Amino acid sequence: MITRRNILLTTMLMLLMTLSMSAAIPEKPTQKLLVWDYAGIIEPYQVQLLEDSLEAFSRTTSNQIVVMTVTNEILEGYELAEFGQEVGQKWGVGHKGSDNGVIILIKPKTGDDAKGKGRAFITTGYGAEGPLPDVLCSNIVDEKMIPHFRENDYAGGIWDALEVIKPALQGDFNEAEELMGNDASDAVLSIIVLIMIICFIFVVKSSNNNGGNGNNTRTYTGGPIIFPGGFGSGSSSSGSSWSGGGGGWGGFGGGSFGGGGGGGSW
Repeated sequence: MITRRNILLTTMLMLLMTLSMSAAIPEKPTQKLLVWDYAGIIEPYQVQLLEDSLEAFSRTTSNQIVVMTVTNEILEGYELAEFGQEVGQKWGVGHKGSDNGVIILIKPKTGDDAKGKGRAFITTGYGAEGPLPDVLCSNIVDEKMIPHFRENDYAGGIWDALEVIKPALQGDFNEAEELMGNDASDAVLSIIVLIMIICFIFVVKSSNNNGGNGNNTRTYTGGPIIFPGGFGSGSSSSGSSWSGGGGGWGGFGGGSFGGGGGGGSW
């Protein structure tokens, strides 16, 4: 029998569970750092090298990448994908108005049991999901990161991942296409089809607009048509120079993480 007391107890239990899970997410830091080695698995000099590289990337582009290592105690039951999404939202990873933050999460292997299995996940904000689709994130983890992690070379795996992630965020997909294989070809084909459809719609609309004018000449004076995301050559709008800097990357100001990304385990 459902009573007011049962409803109240159930509500309180759900609230406590929610508060407990929220408590597992680290508070938004006041320090302007992009590398957070909570698990203590990266050499200090490598942490500094990564920090300098990511700070420069954040300051000179419209993209922001955070590297974070965690332990089972820090996760407190969270899956890496969910944890990364919550951190991205709570910290506001990414630049304001772009929401193109990326979080590289690593939980090192600590034993032979399932709980001790090593895991890694690349979480993407809404603005980074185009250049870094889920399948590419998974392939980066599997092929660029885990081979190093099996040898306890965590810094090496992170650097190899960044060699794909950074160019992709700036519109250079050479490395990404190689990792994607057939998936990249499918993506290119999809973009071609999309372009054809948009061009067809544009032509039809232009014809309709000119139908009663007695003048079949129409001049298009707008800017170029931009197609978001996907693979191709040239520069992406996500890689444009960020003009909000000057003497530092300014901290976190983005957010909007919707569950995009991919990962693997070893």
